[in-house]
Amino acid sequence: MTEAANLDNAGLDDATLEKEVRYFHRAIFKTDPPSEVIDRYVAANRVCFPEADLEARRMIDTILDRRLDLESIELVLRLRGRGAALTKKIQILFYLIEVRSQYYGYFVNQKEAFWPALAALLFSVVKTAYQLGKGSILVWRVSRCMTQ
Repeated sequence: MTEAANLDNAGLDDATLEKEVRYFHRAIFKTDPPSEVIDRYVAANRVCFPEADLEARRMIDTILDRRLDLESIELVLRLRGRGAALTKKIQILFYLIEVRSQYYGYFVNQKEAFWPALAALLFSVVKTAYQLGKGSILVWRVSRCMTQ
């Protein structure tokens, strides 16, 4: 990769990373993240992304600026073998919040309920298929805009 294709993450300001984690958290959990999560997300990005790919940065900025469906785009990029930076950033967020008690219900089923679980599974299958279609269209549109 050439120097022009790299962006020194030290040059990426904290405000940009804070905006990113707020958007990601709202997209997934529909609430604002705790301040400790924001601080740790920024610190983790400094360690995990010493050099960021410009294409990945442009994709993430486009998602944020246009308020696009984060989950759909990440799904399609991951299945296509692209978007590793986006997936890694979402994983960082999940690692930071899965240990917090207020998020316990998102990660652990607390009740034994076969039929509601089966219904939730079937709903998830349909939702994933929808996100795959929507994400494919969004990735195509964003890719087209980025090349113009």
